[in-house]
Amino acid sequence: MWAFVAGADDCPTRITLLLDTLAGGAPGRERPRFHTFDTLRQRIDATSPDEVWIQVVDMHAMVLGWFENRDYYHKIGYLVAMGHPFGDLVELAAGQTKSNFNATLDAHIRDTLDLSPSGVTELSYETEAHKEKCARLLLLMNVETVRRVEHSTERYSFRLHRDGAWSLEHIHAQNAESLTKAEQWREWLRLHRKALEDLPSVDQTRRDALIVKIESVYNQISRESFQELARDITAIFTLADASAPASVHSVHSVTNLALLSSGDTSVLGNAVFEVKRQRVLELDKKGTYIPICTRQVFLKYYTDADAQQVHFWSSQDRESYLQAMISPERGIVFRYLRNEERQS
Repeated sequence: MWAFVAGADDCPTRITLLLDTLAGGAPGRERPRFHTFDTLRQRIDATSPDEVWIQVVDMHAMVLGWFENRDYYHKIGYLVAMGHPFGDLVELAAGQTKSNFNATLDAHIRDTLDLSPSGVTELSYETEAHKEKCARLLLLMNVETVRRVEHSTERYSFRLHRDGAWSLEHIHAQNAESLTKAEQWREWLRLHRKALEDLPSVDQTRRDALIVKIESVYNQISRESFQELARDITAIFTLADASAPASVHSVHSVTNLALLSSGDTSVLGNAVFEVKRQRVLELDKKGTYIPICTRQVFLKYYTDADAQQVHFWSSQDRESYLQAMISPERGIVFRYLRNEERQS
């Protein structure tokens, strides 16, 4: 419960969070060592211990109230996860009605995201400044997906999100050039061989030829032989679509990104969609925590049933994923996007 207000800060105890917030002052390393003690001691001397303790109890009750309200829980949890201090949110709530506070939280999320619909389509994994925006957008999409489920007691787990090692990964990787070690090459080939064997849509002759080639280089693999084989294998798992807008649905666009566990090896990070889909299914069966939108991506929730090609991440899948984010009618994060600027 406390993870949604504690964020990534190392709070030894819950009472520390409450007392530090009551005392105010600079957070983190800029905070004098005994600031909380000195401040509250002076306040106790000026009033009474009971009066200060009532403030502690009131703040504790406020946290419980926020937790019980699913809108507050998810919006506050997201802002705290994005680095907004708990104390600032306490100040924002002071004296506000529920509707006003909700609107204030929405405005802060919008400012934190700082994206318009066209801004979302322009995001690129290749641009360092965009990576953070992509991560913020995808986390918000996960949080909102859970928040928007009506008549549900489920909450997004900020504790599991905070304690896990989540990174921005390509849903379908189209090259494995970042792999540099023989053991990485062999593991990549092992995973993709298994996926090849389970791929019914590939010509049997072509598949058998690739499997024979994998076996022939597996024990004495070189960079050159791996890269040539990786290109051939990736081509089988990549659907070409000349009609797809290259800029919107490029390999580095947000339509090809999801939050994945960085605890998995770099080999999996460089794998094609089908290999990652099998891995997600395997983890899901074991009860491993997987962000809800990541699970839905690999289970093709966003693509119409009659357009699904289960083993591939096509341009149609990417367009459906994008619309699930930004469409005015059904976009999960649309309410938090800025209006498009008028062109002069």
